Amino acid sequence: MRILILFVLIYTASLSCYCQVPTKYDTKETHALNDVAEKWQRYWNSHNMDSFATLFAADIDFVTKSGTWFKGKEETMNHHRKNHASIFKNSIWATDSVVIKYVKPDLAIIHIGWGLSDDTHHDGTPSEPRHGISTWVLIKQNSLWLLLSVQNVNIETPR
Repeated sequence: MRILILFVLIYTASLSCYCQVPTKYDTKETHALNDVAEKWQRYWNSHNMDSFATLFAADIDFVTKSGTWFKGKEETMNHHRKNHASIFKNSIWATDSVVIKYVKPDLAIIHIGWGLSDDTHHDGTPSEPRHGISTWVLIKQNSLWLLLSVQNVNIETPR
């Protein structure tokens, strides 16, 4: 319910933005948002979950590619710590694209194209390299851009 309300609010806010004179966002903000994506890749590939945790707001909503919904930073990080000690312990994340859409000066949506390799299934067998898209909602708090909501999907070949 909380994530639905968040997306309704974002949608409503984005509609009101289109009816107004667009705000110019300086390169500092764009750089800071791109930096979140760069840190995500760096922290993921070093499997540094303490640093990875710094990217998330306390009330993060995180939806995995399989549809599991983690609410809050503690749940989200418990999931990532467990997986980076097992199925993702040798994984390599590669960010393919970063597309930023400003909703308002302290709220942005980013679509991240990514590739993942060298991970395993839960039974220990190797996973095939794959690509996906993540949708991130970021909020600026105390001069930092933090992930407020994340949803991942794998890109699958149409049948």
